[in-house]
Amino acid sequence: MLRRLFTAAAAALLLAAPALACPGLDHEHGLAPRSSRYATQPSGGTSLLRRLTWGDVNVVSTTDIHGWYQGHLKATQPEPNYSGDWGDFASFVSHLRALAKKKGVDLLVVDSGDLHDGAGLSDGFPPNQVDGHVSNQFHAMIKYDLLSVGNHELYKYNVALDTYRNFVPTQHGRYISSNVNISIADPQTGKNASHIFGKQYVKFRTERGRRVTSLGVLYNFKGQDGGITIQDPKDMVKEAWLAEAIKEEPDFFLLAGHMPVSRDEWPYVIDAIRAVHPRTPILVFGGHTHIRDCTTYDAHSAGLEAGRYLETIGWLSANLSSSKSASGGNLSFSRTYIDANRRNYAFHLGLTDVHQLDTAKGKHITKAMAKVASDWNLTHVYGKAPQDYYLDRVPITSNSSLLNLLENQVLPTVISTSNPDRKGKPNFVLANSGAQRFDISAGDFTKNDQYIVSPFTDAFLYLKDVQLQYARQILPALNKQGAYSKRQSDAKLNEERQRYARGEVEHIYRAWRQSQAEGLGEAAARDLAELDARADADKPTLGYVTKDSCPGQGDDTVHTAIPYSRTPDYIASPITGNSTALADTDTVDVVMVDFIASSVVSILNKVQKERNFTTAEAVAYNTLTTQDLYPVYAEKKWA
Repeated sequence: MLRRLFTAAAAALLLAAPALACPGLDHEHGLAPRSSRYATQPSGGTSLLRRLTWGDVNVVSTTDIHGWYQGHLKATQPEPNYSGDWGDFASFVSHLRALAKKKGVDLLVVDSGDLHDGAGLSDGFPPNQVDGHVSNQFHAMIKYDLLSVGNHELYKYNVALDTYRNFVPTQHGRYISSNVNISIADPQTGKNASHIFGKQYVKFRTERGRRVTSLGVLYNFKGQDGGITIQDPKDMVKEAWLAEAIKEEPDFFLLAGHMPVSRDEWPYVIDAIRAVHPRTPILVFGGHTHIRDCTTYDAHSAGLEAGRYLETIGWLSANLSSSKSASGGNLSFSRTYIDANRRNYAFHLGLTDVHQLDTAKGKHITKAMAKVASDWNLTHVYGKAPQDYYLDRVPITSNSSLLNLLENQVLPTVISTSNPDRKGKPNFVLANSGAQRFDISAGDFTKNDQYIVSPFTDAFLYLKDVQLQYARQILPALNKQGAYSKRQSDAKLNEERQRYARGEVEHIYRAWRQSQAEGLGEAAARDLAELDARADADKPTLGYVTKDSCPGQGDDTVHTAIPYSRTPDYIASPITGNSTALADTDTVDVVMVDFIASSVVSILNKVQKERNFTTAEAVAYNTLTTQDLYPVYAEKKWA
């Protein structure tokens, strides 16, 4: 009943006419006066911005939004670069469509999946709801021309079913899942029947009459819940339905999928099309790895990946007239990674005042999101962080390191003391750094921040009475410290492949960040040299400095690369009590996040033979999850 009542109330608010007056709104900005969004806009003018290039066909793309519909609200750099919210993006799309019509060209809007898991507006829902149910309604308020399913829509069957029943129909046949099916029990017979999650493919015409054939492909994901099947893309391309779908030549193929545009299985799909249409233009829009990336597969195709967390809006423009199959000319295209903020939106639209960006619909979406955030208490303050804590911007030894804070303060305060039955027993806590998804900014730490910084709900288990001499070997083994043999290197590579198949991509994103910080000094210097003669040149702020395999500059804003420091995959809190007084044969409790229990057991059985550990011995240490870590700590230490 609660869910039905809330959904009805939310629907009434979301579907209200955007043109209606909104009591309490600041009429100049279209925002409630207490909103902090305007305090977190990027500094400086537009001298560091590059204009968009338009073509015959232009595509705006989003991917891996993960619930960040309210944008980035913190003042710590580089957050102001991404301070535009979903209402601002809706206004941007509306203006772009009007511009495309004026220019006589096509504009398409594409999304490549992972709409939730990562911020309060998707994850902070009341009881009896599911992830993304309400935030999907905000997503649906922007008309997309093509969407594809992400792996985060498929981890839990009830979330997948809710998406299938309540979100997919809002997309009017443009939600594509070429290789994903869901099984649903027939209410009459009780027998399960398999259904394509969206559509296998779609054919349509653009506003300018161009013929389009579209597919939507998920990478070979292995972490889905029961009742959901995913076909490997390299097997999907052998299906008879695909041969039928691509038999007729369109003006271009538009492919969207939750799969990185580089180093994955898109070439299988491209090759299947090329076997029938050697020169037809193919535009690919990928996702999943959270990076900005662009590539080409041949002379007539291009692929774009538009980052994460509503930080980046992808832009790809193509002149199809230069790539007709009859003439054989190469595809002429341009790509841009747009920093998602109001200043940049207004700049690319040619507006003289940022407030000209606002549309009635955009302002309505912003107000409706604020209402949901208020109803869900997402602005509740647990405490005030005394400083910024960075996930990977500083070494783990720094007092500004989030992982330092986690292992030396948060875990000892929140977890080590949380089992009264083991009071006085020495222990330490093992956790994975991948459970931390974002920085903590100085100031209010809110319920919304809780989902942003640590969105997962891993439980804490423990093994009783492990000899200290063996317990101390667990962390180095987890991090595989020391010299690598080929066998160890192969094992690590296999482990990374398994992590990727389960959906883990943070290690890929961090490696990409590291490459920017360490290898792009010359590119940044060239960018700044271009601006030396301009008197109004502003000092670049921290942000992405993207290097991809496509020609020209990709980022729409010149930035200084964010510093990067490598972090270990796993960390451990100090042993409680006076650890120096413990002998090697004294015992401690080993507390760990649940999903590494089998790894810990395996390590212990390798480093000693006196006791055979089993995963059945790893039992609950408390009722907390990783999502509770910072709220509990903030209430105790930052109140």
